[in-house]
Amino acid sequence: MYLSKDIIREGNPLLKQKCKDVSLPLNEEDLNILKGLYEYVIISSIEQLVEQYKIRPGVGIAAPQVGVLKRMFAINFNDFLDENNKRYSMAIINPTIIKKSDDLVYLPGGEGCLSVDRNTGELITPRHYEITFKAHIYDFNTNKLKSTTMTLSGYPAIVFQHEYDHLDGILFTDKMYPNLDASPLYEIDDSETQE
Repeated sequence: MYLSKDIIREGNPLLKQKCKDVSLPLNEEDLNILKGLYEYVIISSIEQLVEQYKIRPGVGIAAPQVGVLKRMFAINFNDFLDENNKRYSMAIINPTIIKKSDDLVYLPGGEGCLSVDRNTGELITPRHYEITFKAHIYDFNTNKLKSTTMTLSGYPAIVFQHEYDHLDGILFTDKMYPNLDASPLYEIDDSETQE
């Protein structure tokens, strides 16, 4: 599992580079990187383990944040249920966003990032309310890789876009505005959410 010391910070040139596709089938090295990312988001959602490992909570982490320029990331929403009562916990490889809604939203109070330590104040980052993506998702329960197409909306879509941007060398701080023609997303209390 990755720890806070393993996460590179804003200013590191690796965070500004585009990532390469992951070769499939997964080799052992790539699988271990993906597993480390996935473990981080799972463990960082459990308060006792956050204290034990002294890590920052996060709902997502991308490979470039640990210095690996490959197109993979993990997301986990332990406390979030969508309108279909679905929880999201995914290890994602080679994603491509194939459709975006015209509606723009943002998180009130702004986004957070495990690689950004500074307070960004009231600046906001616009995101598409709904996206459809294609990707490979690795299931650590079955140890199988599955190709899928999925649509996300609201908070899961925002987090997906945040992590997806990391794969293209973009930080949320590169897309901040003092105001814009978008609606606040009120579905969650994001006051303690990182990334």
